[in-house]
Amino acid sequence: MKRRAAVALIALALARATAPTYAAEPAPQAVAVNDAWARATPPGVAVAAVYLTLAGGSQRDRLVGAATPRAAMAQIHVVAESAGMAQMRPTEAVDVPAHGSVALAPQGTHIMLMDLPRPLVAGERFPLTLQFEQAGRIDVSVEVRAPGAAPPAAH
Repeated sequence: MKRRAAVALIALALARATAPTYAAEPAPQAVAVNDAWARATPPGVAVAAVYLTLAGGSQRDRLVGAATPRAAMAQIHVVAESAGMAQMRPTEAVDVPAHGSVALAPQGTHIMLMDLPRPLVAGERFPLTLQFEQAGRIDVSVEVRAPGAAPPAAH
């Protein structure tokens, strides 16, 4: 009986030693958000724009929304030229390619903040939540820059 138990234990040990092992697949790398900023607004102006850079992760994604406690509404807007005039309009999403980047910048795509209860003041920061199809919610801190300040330097 002891011999059978010993043989069974040896067989079990050999089976475990030769069993294939499976490594867990690495989780997809999410979108990274860099250099979120907005320009300070003068008193009485209830709109502002947020600019930032989206760096794609290991799979493509889409920015589909934004929210902040600093404004009653936040929308993704694009600026397009039509008949020689720049026109701004809302868009439902911004595509972020895998391993690529997308700049939301002045005179182009941006996050429009509407119904600001008070002006944005240079030097302050405020939270912004971005909603992505794949990555879900990503919270960022937006730096408010003086009206004439240059955008952050590209990485």
